[in-house]
Amino acid sequence: MSIQPDDISADIFITANSPGEISGRSVPIIRELRAKIWRCRITVVLLPCQYASGEEMALASESGADRCLPWRRIKELKRAPGGIAGKRLLLHLGGDVAFSVYLSKIIKCPLWVYASRPRWKFFVDRYFTADAKSAERLKSGGVAERRCRIVGDIALDSVVLNETEEETREFLGLPPDVPIIACLTGSRPIEYTGSIGLFVRVSQIVAARFPDLRVIFPLAPTVREELIQKALAESGISWRGENRVREIDIAPGRTALVVRNMTLEALNCSKLALAVPGTNNLQAAALFVPFIMVLPLDRADEFPLDGLMGIIPPSFPGFKRLKRAYIKRMNEKTSVLSLPNIIAGRMIAPEIRGILNPHVVARMAIGLLESPEKLKEISRAFLECTHERGASGKIAEDILKFVKGEAI
Repeated sequence: MSIQPDDISADIFITANSPGEISGRSVPIIRELRAKIWRCRITVVLLPCQYASGEEMALASESGADRCLPWRRIKELKRAPGGIAGKRLLLHLGGDVAFSVYLSKIIKCPLWVYASRPRWKFFVDRYFTADAKSAERLKSGGVAERRCRIVGDIALDSVVLNETEEETREFLGLPPDVPIIACLTGSRPIEYTGSIGLFVRVSQIVAARFPDLRVIFPLAPTVREELIQKALAESGISWRGENRVREIDIAPGRTALVVRNMTLEALNCSKLALAVPGTNNLQAAALFVPFIMVLPLDRADEFPLDGLMGIIPPSFPGFKRLKRAYIKRMNEKTSVLSLPNIIAGRMIAPEIRGILNPHVVARMAIGLLESPEKLKEISRAFLECTHERGASGKIAEDILKFVKGEAI
């Protein structure tokens, strides 16, 4: 039963726009708000995003929010049963802040933003940011220190396991001493359709080196089966089974497991992971699981981009060549791309980017698997940069103070 208007003490609106922001930021915040604020109604509004997977609404509906709306329906907020009640606040967790500025004017409430850059700063009442470096950037951009609070990375709070490693292995039928590699193909179509074939070929090479090794493909909830099956078919690969656990043939008599809705649990069992860039990198680091970040650029002309490059139509003469050249230049200028590496300010997890040969990726994976000390070194470095948790609780504490009318 949904909360009734007369029972609402606070109306909290959250804006986000990608699978990572919903599962990695919105869910931990919502969990903390539920624990701290009685009679709180929470509405998730999905902002327009060129990086969207198309499955964000389904994911948001499972976030614990009372209401979920796409951007095109925001004007329904005032017309919906209960309208807007209690003290109201808008918390921006991702996407273009301009949309949240506009929404805050519609629902007439303060705007708080979790960000590392001071965009639209004159319309933002309070900033939350992950670290001192981001706070200094906000300060340099004209944000007063009293308007900014360092809370840490919210995504670390999303790492909540539903079962132990022993329970996961039992469910998957894997003995306790069998080494496991997890292949994280991402949540957006361009990511999983572009990486699934490569990761299967890499796992075939690595599995040939380690007879006891098992490979798991934990698919994101937003993965569309028809798209990933098509991508596998184009690589001459198919999976078997119709249940939660499926299989891909990677060698005579050997299979990789394909599972849904258990990414963290699969990671928790793994000795090493292969992962495209994204929130899953930070989640692997939070579980102290070494990984190799892999970014295939074979289809660089299909990548969504911000700014001018994001609005040039594909029909523009020479568009594909121009976009590939732009992404190649940006890739060369970027020293680290994986979130844990960015937090640490150095290369902790290895990164491989470009037009990739599966043998190159496999050689790096084999080298790590044959070097227990190197794996331990990566795990220790992850511990140093991810041990501070509680960002979502700190933000919820400030929201509680706001609801109660206390000074922040």
